[in-house]
Amino acid sequence: MTTIQLKIIGTGFVFFFIFLSGFWLSRNGSPYGTGLLTVHKLISLAVFVFLVVTMVQVNKTTGLSGLEWMLGIITAVFFIGTILAGGLLSTDLELPTAVLTIHHITPYLTLFLTIATFYLLLNPKI
Repeated sequence: MTTIQLKIIGTGFVFFFIFLSGFWLSRNGSPYGTGLLTVHKLISLAVFVFLVVTMVQVNKTTGLSGLEWMLGIITAVFFIGTILAGGLLSTDLELPTAVLTIHHITPYLTLFLTIATFYLLLNPKI
């Protein structure tokens, strides 16, 4: 297995834990458990940083195509949107239901975009 394949598999396991902890937080409702919420947030942020670092490393070694850059930026925007929506939900503020809806939809889109980004990084000839 190549390094990028191991990174993709590892990222998949980490996403599984993020989703699992998110479902657990959602089921237990507010107020959220501080420990699990903190772990959920930090791991999500770590995956985002990991994606950025991986893209920078690949760009230094082989260069990224325009499509890879575009997909990476779109993925980053969805990551940031997901993290911001989740951060807002963890506050005691009265929020519009749109924030909850965004946080229910964007994690799946972020997962899909991350898989697509890593796939392009693994198969640059596409």
